[in-house]
Amino acid sequence: MQIKKDSYLVTDPAGVWVVRITIPPYMKHFFEGKSYFIRSTGTVDIRKARLFRDRIAVEFNNLREQLRPKRPGSRIDQILGELRSIGNYTKDAPPTQLDVPAQVAACPTLLVMRDQYILQFSEKRKLTTLSKTNKAVEVLLEHLKKRDVKLRDINRTTVTGWLDKLKTEKAPQTIQNYISALAQIWDLARNRYHDAPQDNPWRGHGLEAKSSKVSYEVFTHAELAKVFVALDGDEEMQAVTLIGMYSGMRLNEICSLRAENIREIEGVLCFEVTEGKTKSAARIIPVHSLITPLVLSLREKPHNGFLFYRASIIDRADGKRSTWHTNRFTRVKRKALGEKGSERKVFHSLRHEVAQQLDRNQINEDRIALILGHERGKTETFKTYSKHAASPVELQKYIELLSYDISG
Repeated sequence: MQIKKDSYLVTDPAGVWVVRITIPPYMKHFFEGKSYFIRSTGTVDIRKARLFRDRIAVEFNNLREQLRPKRPGSRIDQILGELRSIGNYTKDAPPTQLDVPAQVAACPTLLVMRDQYILQFSEKRKLTTLSKTNKAVEVLLEHLKKRDVKLRDINRTTVTGWLDKLKTEKAPQTIQNYISALAQIWDLARNRYHDAPQDNPWRGHGLEAKSSKVSYEVFTHAELAKVFVALDGDEEMQAVTLIGMYSGMRLNEICSLRAENIREIEGVLCFEVTEGKTKSAARIIPVHSLITPLVLSLREKPHNGFLFYRASIIDRADGKRSTWHTNRFTRVKRKALGEKGSERKVFHSLRHEVAQQLDRNQINEDRIALILGHERGKTETFKTYSKHAASPVELQKYIELLSYDISG
């Protein structure tokens, strides 16, 4: 059986390839009514994943053919019988009215449109993005106190009233996420259905969420020393913090690391980030010599493939692995430094510290962007492997410039 190159293969939030095969209706009762047969390949290597997929797909297709309902008679008898039944029906049927237009499907409700949107973009959007879409619909219906609603029943007045209420409860960026998600559902409906609202009530509100983002402050080394004292005994959180200090990685990138993401490239031990918050997030970062023994020990004793136990047991719809670590770091920081004056000092501040240290060492801005996973003009993702980008050997020199005095 010939299988197309990447048929039946999708990736989970950690970049591991997963086999997903649609289960036909006549087989669903064998699979507890499920719509998909899903199994993890356990690898991020597409070539290994395809071999895994091929064996499963062949067996599944054999089973599908075995269980496929059989009609009596030969193929030609089935076709002739089908045509004869249509002929018998037309004898008693009224003449066809050529001037009556065919019935066109009407625009569905919000929940149905949400499902259509998620289905259509399940391969193109990240799980975190689709999760925000689902949350936006959920919060809107909760506000309206309705289980579902027709799209044409939501007008601009309804939207602005809801937004005014949200401004007292949610951060501007969260509100912007809701608006963006709902606007795309309305756009999809307008493109698909003749009776969908032509005016999108979610466009043109201009919340300027980006300008409201918090500006983080870096920790002093004395403050970091206090945080480490407060983390005494919590080996996982100490390890996560050290990796953040000596790599500049985002917290969720660290928590999403698997054992296979620690590998030697051109003779240099590196973290391999396969995906993240932006397109530029995919990159390699050399492991600092001071944390090399720690990283190697974590690789030797993974938890269900992940470097960190708490990350391995998180099960969120948006695929985030860093929820526990975010809350834990915040609590410890407040205990060590107090709440007043430390509001803008968070785990993400470690990333700012790395950028600041590299900048003070006069490292080229383009190289800093490579290490931190920032956009590099028109450079394509993962050009770390390109002959035009920095090699791991070069990046290692910059990483080794990072230093902290937290002994006191």
